[in-house]
Amino acid sequence: MTQQHPPVRTPGAWYFVLTICSAGFLAAIPFWHAWSQLRADKLRTLALAYTAVGVALVVLMSLTPDRTANSSGNDTISTIGGFGVLAVVITACIQLRGIRRAVYTAPRAIPMDADPVMARAMAARQRRVEARKLWSSDPAMARELGIGRPDLGRGFDDGGLVDLNSASAPAIARVCGIAQQQAEAIVAARTARGGSYFNLGELFVDLPLPESVQGSLTEHAIV
Repeated sequence: MTQQHPPVRTPGAWYFVLTICSAGFLAAIPFWHAWSQLRADKLRTLALAYTAVGVALVVLMSLTPDRTANSSGNDTISTIGGFGVLAVVITACIQLRGIRRAVYTAPRAIPMDADPVMARAMAARQRRVEARKLWSSDPAMARELGIGRPDLGRGFDDGGLVDLNSASAPAIARVCGIAQQQAEAIVAARTARGGSYFNLGELFVDLPLPESVQGSLTEHAIV
């Protein structure tokens, strides 16, 4: 018994079917669809152009008199309309070949706001904002939850904060994404001034750090 395979479907074939079956009157629709997917200015221009051509064809066909009234003028209008329809269908189908492939077969980048990695990063940043507020308004609760002390393993998600006045060098390096030597230098500077900083500005004065490290500390460190 011969196994039957399902028919192969061409994604986006409706672009050509609609253009041909509507005699070019609806040729603009595939271009508008392609523009909605790719957001290319060229596609928007083509969509507007075919929309205008479709309106012009409708107007032209509405001006075609009844065929029972035989005249050379009628034949001329009908001929122009017929050639116009043919030209629109052929031109649109040629242009839609590459556009269809771009829409249906070419890989497209995931929008940034839909990227799960971006979503997790934004969620972590929001958690840090909320944890900082709790750190300022209720220090006792913040310390009980272990905010800024991932080394204590309290289980509270603070979005990735580290307390420069009490956390160990490995914890500072891990949370802030800096080198272990830089974290150890921060701990040594902290010890040298008596064990605490009132703000990051004091640390940046005491310890010359690269701008990238300062940016990471500003994002993740609390004092």
